[in-house]
Amino acid sequence: MKMLTILSLLVLSFSWAQAANHSADDDYAVGVILGDPTGLSAKMKLNNEHSLDGALAYSSGRHHGTQIHSDYLWDRARSWETTQGPLYMYYGLGGRLISYTDKDDHSQISLGPRGSLGLDFNIFNPNIELFGELALILEVVPSITADVDAGIGARIRF
Repeated sequence: MKMLTILSLLVLSFSWAQAANHSADDDYAVGVILGDPTGLSAKMKLNNEHSLDGALAYSSGRHHGTQIHSDYLWDRARSWETTQGPLYMYYGLGGRLISYTDKDDHSQISLGPRGSLGLDFNIFNPNIELFGELALILEVVPSITADVDAGIGARIRF
């Protein structure tokens, strides 16, 4: 529990420091992600090449429970032109935490680093961002195992 508290404080401190350094012209996006996990999704653009994203969602995969994850993204790693505009590939590194109940009805926490790969398509009228994402997670708490997250979603940019 002590490790979880320290990790949460570090993530919040980093997020608050980043937010304090932003001007009013920065891009933010809020929306939903569907798949595993399913829930609320948000993204904060740091500059033209990097952003932070995350979700508060329900995971129906290996562990059924509430999930929170966040990634530091390298945006526009690759792009393809389409008739509707560019399609961008991104990748990122971050972490995932799931709170769930095990088969013996005990509360458990799963924690581990996460690597993500996704596609992002922006619509400009209205300001909507469509995305698809695949992430590989190496769970290190309570035991070392691997898991996969996959989802599609939409966020409104403001």
